[in-house]
Amino acid sequence: MSQELASSPVNGTVYIFINRSGNKVKLLQWQNGGFVLYYKRLESGRFDLPVYDANVQSLGLSYSQLVLLIDGIAITHIDRKKRYELAI
Repeated sequence: MSQELASSPVNGTVYIFINRSGNKVKLLQWQNGGFVLYYKRLESGRFDLPVYDANVQSLGLSYSQLVLLIDGIAITHIDRKKRYELAI
């Protein structure tokens, strides 16, 4: 399994699986002692995924992008404003 994912499945990464019709999502994450599975089914509509490279078959999302995706907000054309960052 770790060869297909190109990383360890127990490193805390959240893996997202969406069905073909796009109305069901499963989130799989390792936590202390085992995997946790989150499941959400939409009554209407579908989850809107950003475009990704089909050859890679994966997409990296930040925590905020994941929350927006699960809440049904399209993350394809997000215009992020520049914020101050402390350089260390």
